[in-house]
Amino acid sequence: MHIMPTLFSRLSILFTVILLCLGLVTWVIAHQSQQQYFEEFTQELNRPVAMYMAQQVPLLVNGRLDSEALADLASHVMMVNPSLELYLLDEKGHVFASALGNAQVQKQIVDLQPIHRFLANKSRMPIYGDNPNLPGQKNVFSAYPLSDSASADPACDPCGYVYAVLGGERTQPVLQSLASSYSLQSSTGMLGGVLLFAMLAGIVLFFTMTRPLRAMTASISQWQLAATSVQAQAQAQAQQNPPAAAAHHVRNELKELEFTCRAMASRLATQYQALDDSDRRRREFLTRISHDLRTPLTILCGAIETVLIEGDNIPSTEAREYLSLAQRQGNRLQQLITQVFELARLDSGEYVLQLEQVSLQELAIDTVQDLQPYAAQHGVRLEACPIKPVKGGSVQADMGLLHRLLDNLLTNAIRHTPKGGLVSLTIKPNKHGMEVEIADSGCGFTDSMNGCTLSSVGVSNHSWWQGSAYESPSAGSQGSGLGLGIVVKILALHGSEARVWSAAGKGTTIRCVLPLADSVDDINPEMTAPQMA
Repeated sequence: MHIMPTLFSRLSILFTVILLCLGLVTWVIAHQSQQQYFEEFTQELNRPVAMYMAQQVPLLVNGRLDSEALADLASHVMMVNPSLELYLLDEKGHVFASALGNAQVQKQIVDLQPIHRFLANKSRMPIYGDNPNLPGQKNVFSAYPLSDSASADPACDPCGYVYAVLGGERTQPVLQSLASSYSLQSSTGMLGGVLLFAMLAGIVLFFTMTRPLRAMTASISQWQLAATSVQAQAQAQAQQNPPAAAAHHVRNELKELEFTCRAMASRLATQYQALDDSDRRRREFLTRISHDLRTPLTILCGAIETVLIEGDNIPSTEAREYLSLAQRQGNRLQQLITQVFELARLDSGEYVLQLEQVSLQELAIDTVQDLQPYAAQHGVRLEACPIKPVKGGSVQADMGLLHRLLDNLLTNAIRHTPKGGLVSLTIKPNKHGMEVEIADSGCGFTDSMNGCTLSSVGVSNHSWWQGSAYESPSAGSQGSGLGLGIVVKILALHGSEARVWSAAGKGTTIRCVLPLADSVDDINPEMTAPQMA
């Protein structure tokens, strides 16, 4: 597997390469500067050499070269400075004599422009001129004009030039120069030491500077791991490497940090959307609850106001009816307020379950018996399907909340089942625990549902259970949805959830599963769809 380098190692490598390139360029510049300084010094030091040679002996007499004088002069000069090469040029720059011998001269003409600049003494040193012995190479030189004092031709002034090339073999390979020059070796060593110190200092600095980044990346990755569920991690591994896996294979802090920040942003966006949805549902819930609270309160106030206004003019029987109406609406208002407080208490996150082993079968039978009068009042048949005792079938639950759960589900089903209908409660074992099934014979939801969670199909909207509502229900049958909201919260506290199956004309069925007393697994079953009548 490809392992990417860390940010620290990449910065260190890049910095080292830059230092090496900078050191090489610096060394070349220093070498060239040293060479140029040496040539400038040589040319300045040997500036009068050509003048001394021209004035020492007459080299040109009546237009003719005195070869013996030239050879004698050249031998003395070469003894003093072996690197000097002596040439005589005519007025046009042609080489007509050389201390090396004409046979060794490779270039027979020399550019006079550098000579004129040299003689004018107005240009900065070094000034480079042609080397007749090495065509294409430029060297520093010394030059002086020749005059023929024996000639009667005044136009011959100057009649030529003494041209002394300084240095001769000027160009040397870099390695040869390094090997032969102590000063160059010394400066190269010092430059290498400076570069090595800078490299080590830079690596230490990069390590120190990237330490907070590494710590921050590790912290964010740990936060991401702690905030992500096991299922989400498995899904992320199937799509792309999560932060934990990336940390083992891709040692790139910036890429890892980018991935983690993207994951955090995605998670935050999901949470913001969930908060927006929750806030929307809460507003709708408060709007509906306000309406549901206002209705009995209005009826209650109206009944009392009527009795107070009419006073002794209202018959006692009619007054009793108004007071009975006020009492019923007061009781209804009290029940709604109690449910609101109970839902708020369950939703606060501070409720502590009083877990104990509960026989779900016995609790179900007791709840059905308690609600038989309520079902008879609504003309609905309520029955508990045959429940066979199950060995070890106790569930781990809060008995008070579990009783409230069954009571709310059955009451809601009875309230929304037309007269002559049937509401049934079935308890049966499930591979995940004990399954509770409540079915009614109402009209069912307008939109067919198949295994949708109870919390997703309308705890917080007016369409709740509207498919099971019968024609022209009484005011008392219009539930607020608080009871079913309490059911959702109770199941969530027990690590479970309810699912709904419903179709138009086929009634509605709700199923949930509660964990057995000896089970420690979370309940999230894939329940099969019930057979609709």
